[in-house]
Amino acid sequence: MEISKYVTKNFHSVQPETPFKDITRIFFETGESVIPVTDETGTLHGIISIDDFMLIFLPDYIDLIKTVDFIHSFGALEKTSFAIEELLFVAEDLMRENPPVLEEKDSFLKAIATLHKHNLSQIPVVRGDKLTGMISLNDICRGIYESKG
Repeated sequence: MEISKYVTKNFHSVQPETPFKDITRIFFETGESVIPVTDETGTLHGIISIDDFMLIFLPDYIDLIKTVDFIHSFGALEKTSFAIEELLFVAEDLMRENPPVLEEKDSFLKAIATLHKHNLSQIPVVRGDKLTGMISLNDICRGIYESKG
């Protein structure tokens, strides 16, 4: 079964020069887990996932530690203001370039496999290089529920 009927056409996207603060607001207000980055013509340039977005706040050395359970306090790091991030980062700095995409003719199985492979809960749907919508695991679940067979 094709995903076309279940693609969400009502979504928020940002342009490459969109400031950090605006991206934060969109994540907060919409509850979306992925924001596509497009230009004024609708060409998809990348995506910003909420997980990738939150990683900018973690120190680089955290990846070297297998578990952080023993750390009871991050001390001075927890008192850091995010003003620098607000001034420095725009969407282009935060986005995944060449993101995984689906086409409207793709199947539910391909959509599920692609989302799983890239550890995303939402993914852009394109026609050529133009963004036409987004599809989420919830959209796919709705499609499976509504299918006859």
